[in-house]
Amino acid sequence: MKKIFIYFLSALAITNMASCVNYNDATTAVSVNVQVVAPEEFTKTGDLSGQIVTLTNNNKQSQQAITDANGIATFNDIIPDVYTISTSWNITSDEYSELTGDDVVNNGAVISGSILNQLIAGESTIDLATQLSINRSLVIGKVYFAGAKDDNNKNYLHARYVELFNQSDEPVNVKGLYIGLVESNSTPAYTLEQLHSEYNDSVVMLKQIFQIPTDQDYMVEPGGTVLLTNSAIDHSTNGASSQPNLLTADFEAKDEKGKTVNNPAVKGLNLIYTNTSGLSYMNILQSGPSSIVIFRTDANINDWPVVYNYGKTKGTQQTAMPKRFIIDAVEILKYKATGVETANKRFYNDLDAGYTNINSATGYTGEVVYRKTSTRKGKDGHKILQDTNNSSDDFKVSTTIKIREYDD
Repeated sequence: MKKIFIYFLSALAITNMASCVNYNDATTAVSVNVQVVAPEEFTKTGDLSGQIVTLTNNNKQSQQAITDANGIATFNDIIPDVYTISTSWNITSDEYSELTGDDVVNNGAVISGSILNQLIAGESTIDLATQLSINRSLVIGKVYFAGAKDDNNKNYLHARYVELFNQSDEPVNVKGLYIGLVESNSTPAYTLEQLHSEYNDSVVMLKQIFQIPTDQDYMVEPGGTVLLTNSAIDHSTNGASSQPNLLTADFEAKDEKGKTVNNPAVKGLNLIYTNTSGLSYMNILQSGPSSIVIFRTDANINDWPVVYNYGKTKGTQQTAMPKRFIIDAVEILKYKATGVETANKRFYNDLDAGYTNINSATGYTGEVVYRKTSTRKGKDGHKILQDTNNSSDDFKVSTTIKIREYDD
């Protein structure tokens, strides 16, 4: 009898609570305006009309509206709920130059923005900020610089490589493409502030420059890769079983001193500049910093200034490369027990707003930094790698990913 009485009271309490809830607010539809805000890089007002804005609730149900001449998308009959708001559209390279005043080499750009977990409870106008991501035909897809331990637990650096990836829907000719290794002094040759005061943010300091040969065309298919290494051999059979087989590398930086095993069957990169006499292979530091750029230019690189470290008249030198020629740049910083050395960034945000790194202060971990795969696909279904101009978001670290391989 006592249990029946308790159940009765519980049921009565639930009934009374339910009778106090007002469901009218939860089911009354509202109108919402989403104001699309142009990327901050736009120096000229662009046409924000005709763009699709999507509202998606937690049940994955979506509604779309088109922006008007003021960039406003109006949604009617919206049930109050928590929504994701998003938009994305492409602009051409000419539109990019016109809207930003920037002549950086690109294949156009993607303008996108999103707001997660936005509560819509009544009539409102919501600002949707957008960001600009350049579409590059070629991106730096992967860098293996850490090295590893060989089968005798000795340091092994011979298998280091750089991998480029063709994002575009057309074959790309990499004939004459330049690969620049950024200076890697323990203290930057020029801090960002010094680059600003001395060069008005217009250059990047390079310690080495290599070039893909110009003797013939080298076509890379959509979704294809270009593998550049110091030693195009099967390292897994060279006393380092954990290391990759690089026999299929496309180009090799030949070691003029013969200390690195080279493959005569693999085409050699042209060494254009090195700041260390006799060092003809890619001098990628196993613990970082190991930042890299790729670029094209018809200019005579020998005409670029070769400068000492800021305030010095002797010691290490580097080439001051005009950054307007850069196609892609990846900031790779050194990791220490106290954290990543973010104060030693060499790139402004226009080249790389973030950075990537391995998780070791000394290297020899077998870690590779590589780009994530985006949700976009090429026209033929090939992968497109994530390229938001922020390596903190775009890159991952792995000890197992293979050459020419990317996550699904």
